[in-house]
This record gives sequence, structure tokens and C-alpha cells, in this order.
Amino acid sequence: MSECLADFFNRLPHEAKVSFVQETFVPSVCASEWRSSISDAATIHMKTQYQIPNGRLDIVILLDNQPTFVIENKVGAPIGKRSNNIDQLRVYGDWLKQMAVRSGQKLAVLCLLTHVTSPPETFKEDQRDLYGSTPKVVRWSQIAAEVQAIAREGGLPLDIRTIAREFHLFLLEQNMTTEFARFEDFAAAIVYVRSGSRISHTFEKIYDHLSELGGPFVKGFSKDDAIVDFDSEGSVIHGWKYLSAAPLKSAYFAYGINLQPRRSLSIDSLPDEDSIFLAVGVETKKEMQLLEARSKDFGQDWHYLSFSDYSLIVTFRPLHAALSQPEEFAGTMIAWIDQSYAAVVAKLIQSLQKQYGV
Repeated sequence: MSECLADFFNRLPHEAKVSFVQETFVPSVCASEWRSSISDAATIHMKTQYQIPNGRLDIVILLDNQPTFVIENKVGAPIGKRSNNIDQLRVYGDWLKQMAVRSGQKLAVLCLLTHVTSPPETFKEDQRDLYGSTPKVVRWSQIAAEVQAIAREGGLPLDIRTIAREFHLFLLEQNMTTEFARFEDFAAAIVYVRSGSRISHTFEKIYDHLSELGGPFVKGFSKDDAIVDFDSEGSVIHGWKYLSAAPLKSAYFAYGINLQPRRSLSIDSLPDEDSIFLAVGVETKKEMQLLEARSKDFGQDWHYLSFSDYSLIVTFRPLHAALSQPEEFAGTMIAWIDQSYAAVVAKLIQSLQKQYGV
């Protein structure tokens, strides 16, 4: 999405770029700063994957090669956290402020470009001191509307209008032109109500098997467990069972389906294809530190992921192979669980238990 937006933007004539930025990315409180900055700018350019000392920015808009807008693109993934529990938006905003001070520029805007990811409660235009730069929330539906307007602008060259139509069609196909349900969404939901019960039954078979594994897996259902949970924002259908593995207090085992993990979690090392997964997670700070230390002992099939409230090690396999015989899905997952439990999970839990008191 970022690459498409940047490629399209950089093809626009200068005046169209100015209009696009003004309509979508300039906060109302920065109107005068924007007018002053753009009056002196000869070039406007958009770059993706912009490397900085403490991260990599999804999109940067440069006025005369000076970073002026930082755009964090989130379709549905959560806002990332750093090790000190500061979210990535504040890190990027502080960096942009430093660049602005160094160049003597007053305008510095930090945008969250989102589809369904909710911005932090503090991410408001009047919170410049907190984020270093002026926050601005932009929806992909706004981008789509602006692209559609460009496609209809008769004064622009035909090739630009043609690309705009294709880009808007792409956004439409990706369900990015609105955050609200359309007719087909309601139709899909009606179908889902019927199929959801069958999915729940399938996941219940997997959960029941975990209850019979023994060891740290407690027999029966715990109030904190979930047989199946549907997370549309995270593109996940999953379940989990908490473990009885004293002195560990928050360890759990998870299983399920993750659609395009790399995209949904915004982590480049994860698979891009739809996948099934198994994971061991923890939720306390001490156990997160222990899990991170132990994660280095696992092979490349296991990934360590850390978020503000939990961390986990997770392994993926392609979904299409698991669904080659859909009625065998539960059995496929159970066989994989048994294999992974014997080879990895049991040893991991025992290792964490031993290390807990050290």
C-alpha cells in the first residue's frame, strides 16, 4: 500500500502534489506553517522505507529533500511499542522534530495513515509537545477519495488520470475505500453466522485435545481460556489455553489461523502467505524477559514477537496445505501440536520454570 501510494504521488505534477498533501496530510493547526513552507519549496517527493537511526519509516514526504511529514501506515495492525514501552509514533515524531530544528523548519507533521487501526487516545493535533511533531490521523478512505477526485480531474494528463483510476480500483478491491460495512459485508456476515458454528466446533476439537495432553495443560476449561476467538483487525482466528506451570504465572499456548502475518503484524520476518500457527506466550514483564532470552535457542521456524502487554514465540505453516482437506483441519492441527509439544514446547516450559527463580 505504501509503495503504491508513493509511486502514484511522485508521478503527479507539482501543483497536484501540493493539493494532495494539503487536502490529506496537513493538520488544520498547521495551515499557516504549511503555506510558508510550501511557498519556498521547489520539490515535493515521497519516499518509502526511509531509514533513520532508531527505526525505518513507512513513508516520508520531503520538501526540497527535507523530511517534513512522517507517515506511519497501519491497515489493521496495532501500534508498535519499543522496549521502553514508548510507542513508535512518539519515537518517529521526536526524530522529525530534531530534523526540523536542525534545518530551521517550523513544519513537522506526524501522520498515522490507518484503515481500522485506532490511534492512541493522546494522538491529537494539540499534542505536539507529547509527540514532538504535530499529530494527524488520516484514513485510507480519505486517500481513496482524493485519488478518485484526481481520476476525474480533466485538467490533468490522461496517463495520470488513468493511473489514478487503477489505484482507486485497487483500493476498492482491497476494501480500503470505507471503514463501514457495505452490502457484501452484510451478505458475508449472514453466511458467516452459519459457518461460524462449524468453525467453532472444529476449534473445540483442538482445544479438547489440549485438555487431554497432561503436563502443564489443565484438564477442562478455564475462565481465561478461549476455544475460538475471531479478531478481524488482526486477521486472526485463534484459541488459547493457559498453562499450569508454576512458578510461571501467565504462560499460555495458542493455535489458529493468521492471514498474511507479515502484513497484519507489520513484521518483515514473518510469512506473507495465509498461515496456521502455534505459539507459546507470556504476559508478565519478568516472563517476557525470560522468553526473549530462551527464544535465541530455537531454529528459524520459530519467531520471537514482543508487544506492550505480552510476548510469544510462534511458528507458521501454509494455510492452503492445511485446508487441502478441510474436514481434516482439526486432525492436522492436533498432529502438529503433538509434534511441536514433544519437540519444543515441553522443553521450553521446563526451561522457563527453571530460570524463573534465578
